[in-house]
Amino acid sequence: MLCAVVCPNDAFHENIKPEEQIDLDEYPSVGKFYKIDLDKCIEDPKNEVCQLCLTVRERNQVKAYFRIQKECPTQCFYIESPIKGEVIIKKNMLHKCDPQGCKACVYICPTESFFIPERAEDVKKFGKIACKEDECFYCGACENSCPDDLIIVKRKEIEINDPKKPGNYPWIKGWIKNIKEILRKRLIYEKEQIKIPLIEEEIKKVKKKIEEKIPQLSKEDKMKLNELNEKIQEFLRSSKIRYWIKDKKTDKIVKELNKFLNK
Repeated sequence: MLCAVVCPNDAFHENIKPEEQIDLDEYPSVGKFYKIDLDKCIEDPKNEVCQLCLTVRERNQVKAYFRIQKECPTQCFYIESPIKGEVIIKKNMLHKCDPQGCKACVYICPTESFFIPERAEDVKKFGKIACKEDECFYCGACENSCPDDLIIVKRKEIEINDPKKPGNYPWIKGWIKNIKEILRKRLIYEKEQIKIPLIEEEIKKVKKKIEEKIPQLSKEDKMKLNELNEKIQEFLRSSKIRYWIKDKKTDKIVKELNKFLNK
């Protein structure tokens, strides 16, 4: 039911009661996405936020939770995800990211965790895009939405509640089997990568050899370059030349340019 939790349009509803088919109380469930300090809670019938809280407590709906956390009169309500994890942004592939033209991760994130760094120090630290993981639920919407596959969402821990009606149900074995599979993959994939210092040292040596100091232009060369640039700009202002460029008449352009430069 993670879809019901993170859907920004409240399109999914988890509190269903199927008739004569299954009893949801016989199934394990994901822990709640909030905590309440009941000693502080006043449940004021005249307060709009209190009434909203009472209405959506049993409905895991993130959008409403954010408002309650912000406006709760006694500050007794706060969001706490039962899912722990990590958001990995592939920094070595960020040249593919177009945060101004795309923003898929920013728009789809139900907790508004993704943002585009604007200050110079933030751009240097994060790159083109970043995620505030303190507010992240690790739903994976960002990973699925990224057109360039630049985001990885790893779920490391999840709070699972036992069924409200205990019993030896056959589907319990399926849950246990899948949880064991997740833990097995975690043990395999989360091993630290082996570093190869010898190769790194060789790369440094080669890099040092091929690095060359870029020669600087003299004052005379700069003056010549500026004069040439002014001539080229004047040449390009001609409507005739612009038409030739449009029609890709390369031979005529080259011939005219040689005449112009040799005046």
